Amino acid sequence: MLQARWRGYEIDSSEAAYEITVPQPEEMGTLVRKFLTSGYFVRSYYLLFEEPFTRLRDFIKEKGDLSDKLTAKTLEYLEKQIAKFDPESYRAGRIGVRAIESILNYVGSHRRELLDAQVFHFEPTPDQLKMYEDYDYEFTPGEKVDEGDFYSEQEIPLDGVVLFLGCSFVKASQLSPAERKKARRIAREVGKEMDSFGGPMFGDGWDDLMLQGLEHPMPFSLRVRLNPDATFTITGRWMEDGQFMFGYYDFLLEKAAKKAGVKIGAYPIA
Repeated sequence: MLQARWRGYEIDSSEAAYEITVPQPEEMGTLVRKFLTSGYFVRSYYLLFEEPFTRLRDFIKEKGDLSDKLTAKTLEYLEKQIAKFDPESYRAGRIGVRAIESILNYVGSHRRELLDAQVFHFEPTPDQLKMYEDYDYEFTPGEKVDEGDFYSEQEIPLDGVVLFLGCSFVKASQLSPAERKKARRIAREVGKEMDSFGGPMFGDGWDDLMLQGLEHPMPFSLRVRLNPDATFTITGRWMEDGQFMFGYYDFLLEKAAKKAGVKIGAYPIA
């Protein structure tokens, strides 16, 4: 049974999203490694969807050229990762950036063969089908997925998904002095905006609460999808409601993307 795993907050309210451009699919894994190791994210990455790895392993065993160095290394990483899967547990397992790099570089280099073989075709989950019924929506694997059309991450189809990670930003105290100053300025601006709606019901003022929030866990997701036209999208979401820190997330994502040498865009989900 297909199962996506989530570690962190409940997705039941407003979210925000980002999307990264993939200019060279053959180097997609290197792109993602540079992004994740840019210094803005906690170096613990949780695999939230396991089935793509099992399917990719089977594809390589059946059709892959094991004399090819990248193919052989990718299969090795897949076997090690799959050996850690526990079907009895709902706790997501961790994955290293070198495994991510090799697997995604392989997928990028063999995207058309993988697309033709429908390796990453996934039907909507039972929970998703129930959600779709509420607004009379139907999804057929193989269709283009526009993630911005979906209010909740739980609704987004898994079709085409190669990698689905749970990640987290580092605390503001781990940023450079200049970046920390910028982060605090963003938090104070948010606090002032919140003050215009009235102060908190108890405890510190909004300004202090926003500053304290910079030291709290800030999880987000990262999803790599193979599209029907053999292109890729790298996307993700985070909970915006209750945090009101879109500007801060956007700031860190832009910094990470710049270090990785890629373009990124963030937007709130209406």
